[in-house]
Amino acid sequence: MPTLDWIGKSKVVNHHLDVPYHVLVRKYSYDGTGRHEEDNGSENMIIHGDNLLALKSLLPQYEGRIKCIYIDPPYNTGNEGWVYNDNVNDPQIRKWLGEVVGTEGEDLCRHDKWLCMMYPRLKLLHRLCAQDGCIAISIGIHEINNLVAVCKEMFADRQIMPVTVKTSGGKPSGSFNVTHEHIVFILPIGFKANPSSLSVNEESSPFHSMTLASFYQEERPNQAYPIYINDEGQIVSCGKSLQTLIDEELYEGEKKDYQFDYNNAPEGTTAVWPVSNKGLPCVWRQIADSTMEDWEKGYIKVIPQKSKKTKNKWSIQFLSDGIKQKIEAGEFKCRTISDDCPTIELIDYHTSGVNIPTIWNEKAFYTTKGTDQIESIFGSKTTFTYAKPMELIQEILGRISGDDSIILDSFAGSGTTAHAVLNMNKADGGNRKFILIEMMDYADTITAERVKRVIDGYGEGKKAVEGTGGHYSYYELGLPVFNGELLNEEIGEDEIRKYVYYTETRKPLAPRKPEEPAYMGTYMDVAYYFHYSQDEPTTLDRDFLKTIKTRVLDYVIYADTCLLSEAELDRYHITFKKIPRDISRV
Repeated sequence: MPTLDWIGKSKVVNHHLDVPYHVLVRKYSYDGTGRHEEDNGSENMIIHGDNLLALKSLLPQYEGRIKCIYIDPPYNTGNEGWVYNDNVNDPQIRKWLGEVVGTEGEDLCRHDKWLCMMYPRLKLLHRLCAQDGCIAISIGIHEINNLVAVCKEMFADRQIMPVTVKTSGGKPSGSFNVTHEHIVFILPIGFKANPSSLSVNEESSPFHSMTLASFYQEERPNQAYPIYINDEGQIVSCGKSLQTLIDEELYEGEKKDYQFDYNNAPEGTTAVWPVSNKGLPCVWRQIADSTMEDWEKGYIKVIPQKSKKTKNKWSIQFLSDGIKQKIEAGEFKCRTISDDCPTIELIDYHTSGVNIPTIWNEKAFYTTKGTDQIESIFGSKTTFTYAKPMELIQEILGRISGDDSIILDSFAGSGTTAHAVLNMNKADGGNRKFILIEMMDYADTITAERVKRVIDGYGEGKKAVEGTGGHYSYYELGLPVFNGELLNEEIGEDEIRKYVYYTETRKPLAPRKPEEPAYMGTYMDVAYYFHYSQDEPTTLDRDFLKTIKTRVLDYVIYADTCLLSEAELDRYHITFKKIPRDISRV
């Protein structure tokens, strides 16, 4: 597959590998009763800082764990003046990316700059996304083609589909009236989306026609038989099938020549034959014994025939196997329609679309709706005049996430994604978690403040909106994990251990075991130890071996020095690794 090329690509294609790890410093926690210095244990995070650095810093805890990612990056319209001063290892590209991007004509390379900004961020999002996770990216007409091309290169093993969303009544652009934007969905092959909350059909019926118009009596003669219905619309019995008539030598002609007989029915009943609504003979979906069993269980419904192309007075309807299984598993509540008829009625049954349509026309998705929501939450207009409507984000997340998914938004803006997550959890009792990243200074005063107000409730009088409840913790980007090639010991032992274990296993660090303080965890039958003291050098010796309680095949042990011989290391299956720090300082 041909790949997209642009100025600066070679400089940024592996830039995400050079991005340093930083610690995330919790500044406060919020739980509906106010801000607290104590950690409330919330998995909901709002992070203030450059999203490239923040994404890299999430890897030790979240690589391969994020089930749903939504981002709304700069559309690169030429009116935003976006700037992402990434420290790329090239003086020219560093200066080039560090300049504010201008309009077309002022800055002829702005599309290349946008791609240079997005590429390393998409790389890190790729690493954070679970194998069965999903990504959705809002984008305008200016970069849709570039974004799709890059995504096809980076996510070649997934299905990638741009969806068109009507977002306004129109915005002039040259000779055109632009009324839409796009969402690029990146989904696993074979992914089945959740039903849409916007296409629910409350009036639908679970019963469907019982005739199989695609099969004929010569193909399935045991499913060609009459069903006898009395005047009250109840099934009395079933007649002999064509196959039974042949077996009993009551019919000797060709199967295809067999004629349905409407005149031969028990007294007080009418014969109903498998005939499609177009008047064509076919077969029933099941044999006669199964039909009678389903009727007695209430799984078949008889209604007057509406089609004028058939002689049938009644139409026979059935429930699918899937619905029957859910009834028997207790997933559907049912009741009998009447004492005289066994047919059941499903309480609160409704259907909705499963496949994601490629055109969304709902007025709830108009950008003006998002602007109104911001004004309603804050009581006045803010700098966010084009915030995404909460309903749009809720629809996106609802289609591609589970009720316990971790949902990441690394271009958080006003915090609409957190608003949608909290709203969904309140509605269905879910346990979704959100991680927001916002680089601008309003991360606390607008992004986090909006989340706080959504949790508590906002508005007055008739416009008051009840709070969703919930909590979050607010973080700032802290110090880098390394100073040059040496560990930055100012970040603290807990953060060092977290980073070291991640580099070894690509797994998050488990809570420390008090009885074995140097132990970090076991992965693939290898136990990892970090023998460390900030105030003095540590030694891997026989005394330390006596403290090891975990029994596995192999060990990796970090310390400042090792006094064990090569023979002893080999005997105990130990790999010694020197802690990269300046020993002269301890």
